[in-house]
Amino acid sequence: MISITMAKHFLFSLCLLLFTSACLAHHSELDRFNQCQLDSINALEPDHRVESEAGLTETWNPNHPELQCAGVSLIRRTIDPNGLHLPSYSPSPQLIFIIQGKGVLGLAVPGCPETYEEPRSQSRQKQQQRDSHQKIRRFSKGDVIAIPPGIPYWTYNHGDEPLVAISLLDTSNTLNQLDSTPRVFYLGGNPEAEFPETQEQERPRRVVPFGRRGGQNQKQEESEEQNEGNSVLSGFGAEFLAQSLNTNEHTAKRLRSPRDKRGQIVKVEDGLDIISPEIQEEEQQQSHSQREEEEAHGKRSEKEEEDEEDEPLIHEIIKKWKKETEEKKRESRGQGEEKEQVEEEEKEEEEEVHREHSKGSKNGLEETICTTRIRENIARPSRADLYNPRAGRISTVNSLTLPILRNLRLSAEYVLLYRNGIYAPHWNINANSLLYVIRGQGRVRIVNSQGNPVFDDKVRKGQLVVVPQNFVVAEQAGDEEAFEYVVFKTNDRAAVSHVKQVFRATPAEVLANAFGLRKNEVTQIKYNGNRGSLVQPQSQ
Repeated sequence: MISITMAKHFLFSLCLLLFTSACLAHHSELDRFNQCQLDSINALEPDHRVESEAGLTETWNPNHPELQCAGVSLIRRTIDPNGLHLPSYSPSPQLIFIIQGKGVLGLAVPGCPETYEEPRSQSRQKQQQRDSHQKIRRFSKGDVIAIPPGIPYWTYNHGDEPLVAISLLDTSNTLNQLDSTPRVFYLGGNPEAEFPETQEQERPRRVVPFGRRGGQNQKQEESEEQNEGNSVLSGFGAEFLAQSLNTNEHTAKRLRSPRDKRGQIVKVEDGLDIISPEIQEEEQQQSHSQREEEEAHGKRSEKEEEDEEDEPLIHEIIKKWKKETEEKKRESRGQGEEKEQVEEEEKEEEEEVHREHSKGSKNGLEETICTTRIRENIARPSRADLYNPRAGRISTVNSLTLPILRNLRLSAEYVLLYRNGIYAPHWNINANSLLYVIRGQGRVRIVNSQGNPVFDDKVRKGQLVVVPQNFVVAEQAGDEEAFEYVVFKTNDRAAVSHVKQVFRATPAEVLANAFGLRKNEVTQIKYNGNRGSLVQPQSQ
């Protein structure tokens, strides 16, 4: 009897637990969706600044309702020439757009070879002493760079102007197993908190590191450790680090960055001497082209004299070459059918090999994490996907053009509107989007499902506007300068629907009855003017 009663109590407790868990999960889902109940949207500017020795870090408060709706956080970094942004990583995938300048970036991808450079010396001892590192990638203005979560990376400005980059952290991404709080883990230095709004009010006391011995100096050493750097290595004792990394205790103390006041962007006085084939080849080409120009300048007059002397000989060679070519054509006419048959067979073999190679892959292009591309330039005019010579151009990057975005589930769009150019009303079908102004100013209009404008104002350089999923948005440049901006999207294949395309795809009678229009008015809406989404308004 007692066992039956206990079983009933157990079943009742289990049902109550399941019901409570379901209610909590449902409540959390409602909270997430309620974050996008926006009656108005504001143009946001950075809320916090962190000045470093060689640069500036600016962040937006992630508690803004607009950013909570999109589930993202943003960082804008300015790195001075010869400035180095210290190695760091985040549990959230990142998408970086280079606004200005150029530089190099290095990733430390686990499981990949520690170096890709062929050894120069035949001495094994010397080879071990040489510096080895993974591939370093160059980037420049207009590049979109994808950083996977948990992968440490560093950035260095080797140009002559400040390097400016805007970074999106997708904190609500499924790859982030923590929460929506933006976090940046630094491997070194003493960086200040980049998102102070999310930091705990009281910093927890550090635990005594492994291997700590008792003694009269223990309290003093513990208090010194609590005042040392904010990097992940600062939480380990110097003695333990020395044992773990097989180094001396003095070096281990330096790794903990005691009382380092340089911040997260440090100055490299003499520049970085790094192994990069692109940089070395560029320097060699510059020196080679300079030598060629000097030699060509001295030999130009001499070459002109030789050309005048050899002119009759050149005509004779051309005449002989034409005669031989005609003879070969006559000989090959009889073999034409056989040659075409061989070419068709070779073409079929190539197609068969391509089909076999593409089996089992989604797009026929197999990329490993060690060799995958992480950047794509979308600001070049030749890269435009949509172009109107009077209104502007649009370029997009997604998982089809940059396959690594398939895992990160992010994409981006670059828009340049000429003066008075209009990006006609449209909406993102499957993504939230964040519009960041790079240059100029323009007017942005956003409308919700009730037909109410939640944003209708001018935005300028450095401002950010969030456009929730399916909210209709339109942009127009001013009449004085172009309007340039980048749009981050929370889907690797973000799809856009345009009002003009919807009208063209809808029968005329449906439009006439839906809006109460006459036939000539429907024809004007469907067929007059530019068919694309970029429009230049007609002069009145």
